[in-house]
Amino acid sequence: MRGAACHYAEAIDLYGREQAQELWRFTEANLEGLRREGCESLASYRRVPSMLLALKGGGDDEPWRPSAEYSAANRAGLERSRDLMKEDGLEVGWLEPADQSAPGDSAWRSGMISCALVNPSDASVNSYELMQTLAGKLKTSAHPGLPSPVIENQEVFALERAEHDKVVVRTADFSVRCEKVLVCTNAYVSLLFPAFEEIVLPRRGQMLGLAPQGRRLAASYYCNDGSEYFRQAADGTIVVGGCRTYFAEEEVGFEDRVTARVQDALERFARAMLGYEANEELPITSRWAGTMGFSPDGLPLIGPVALGEGGTDDRSLTRKASLHSTNSPVWFCGGFTGHGMSMGYKAAHAAVDAMLQGSRPPFPLSRLAAS
Repeated sequence: MRGAACHYAEAIDLYGREQAQELWRFTEANLEGLRREGCESLASYRRVPSMLLALKGGGDDEPWRPSAEYSAANRAGLERSRDLMKEDGLEVGWLEPADQSAPGDSAWRSGMISCALVNPSDASVNSYELMQTLAGKLKTSAHPGLPSPVIENQEVFALERAEHDKVVVRTADFSVRCEKVLVCTNAYVSLLFPAFEEIVLPRRGQMLGLAPQGRRLAASYYCNDGSEYFRQAADGTIVVGGCRTYFAEEEVGFEDRVTARVQDALERFARAMLGYEANEELPITSRWAGTMGFSPDGLPLIGPVALGEGGTDDRSLTRKASLHSTNSPVWFCGGFTGHGMSMGYKAAHAAVDAMLQGSRPPFPLSRLAAS
């Protein structure tokens, strides 16, 4: 999906127009890079637009149903985003329920949608299948006779300084001695670097899967400013996620388990958005949760991290000291605030270029040093 956790107009308010435009172009380049890697050939790939929805205001107590005031503000924000995107040369579409070009899918037939901002060139794919494909390319590129460069199922529990400015990566079964380390653990970075406890915050997201039973979605949908989202997989399964913002105090930490309150809210949201009757049993096929890494300002984080004398176990390093490092052999890339699929591929390339070639990263971690 092109963009960030906020819509374009809000991004301009937060970061300024130039940086917002650069961020949107960055996510477009991220998708193009994945296409060059061959993601379009994957069985799970679907070339479908994403749509940012403003829902119609309601009068009941459902947490996900917006008030009339919120609905109007949400619509106004999307309209402003549309106009600004057009001014900045970003491809964008707009749909109203009465438009003949509006999809006749289950979401639009629900009567819940007020309007939609359309990202026409987006796509969806199974992220696990995508990661297997990318890792497979690295495995097949290894020199004959050498072990695979991809080592799986090995937990890293420490990074330590070594002589001659080297770093030792410790796992349970072996150690790796190297010159540079790029840490891409996203939400889990504070388990390795305690100084990141207030920098990358672990936030749980919950989802459920539904058998389609004739229901169809023509786009990947994102509504209530990203609080809820749903799309259809290539096999027809409808994936529904979100509702964490209404129970935000509970949806923190590293524990990836589902909870009754969020799952119940997701079920009621799915009923309304997909047109299920009140007494109709939902065809739920699966439920799951995962941990996302949120940055303080919603932008990715790329940069060197100080390694104390005690390695990653050195708790004497303050947040400020960790972020002020300029020549550390250890770098971090993460903090995607729920949009790693939109930014991760391009951010990883930028991090490697900065770490090895000295180029300036687009989202430097050092910007947080003064905050």
